[in-house]
Amino acid sequence: MKVLSRTVVAVCAGVALLAAAGCGGGSPKDVSPGSMEKDQGLAKVDPCTLLTPDELKSFGFEGPGQPETGISSEPGCSFRGKPFTATFYKNQEKTVESYSKQDNWAKFDRAEVDGRPAASAIDKSATQARICSALFNAGGGVIIIDVSEFRDQGLDECAEGLKVAEAIAPRMPRY
Repeated sequence: MKVLSRTVVAVCAGVALLAAAGCGGGSPKDVSPGSMEKDQGLAKVDPCTLLTPDELKSFGFEGPGQPETGISSEPGCSFRGKPFTATFYKNQEKTVESYSKQDNWAKFDRAEVDGRPAASAIDKSATQARICSALFNAGGGVIIIDVSEFRDQGLDECAEGLKVAEAIAPRMPRY
């Protein structure tokens, strides 16, 4: 599915989360370093447990997250927070390289996270919404972290997304 659709879902989810009084779902599981390394691919990776409760708090996110099921090929989980909100997705069918070939990007800056191909990217449709996606390869697919500012404070969503990616990547399977 196109990133534009994912971005629209993320924007709508962000608006819904801001209007909601709280998030549903159970408590996030404690994810210890290397615990997901045992599983091949991203099949068993739960986007709602990519960050530990302490990490969520350190990034200013409130847990538990709200599962995002709008795009079947990219299950995700949204977290409210200040100054940023975030939605984490996994996609087992694409990689950073395949995303880079799409023509919907206003910005696509290649990077490296935990020795893996990565990028920070802004969809053409999201430039005014202040949404930036950090992507990195994991388990034969890709983890995508959409970060947006709660209110435009002139902060760097892309830098924040890459910080979150750096925290998550060491626990993700490589192949």
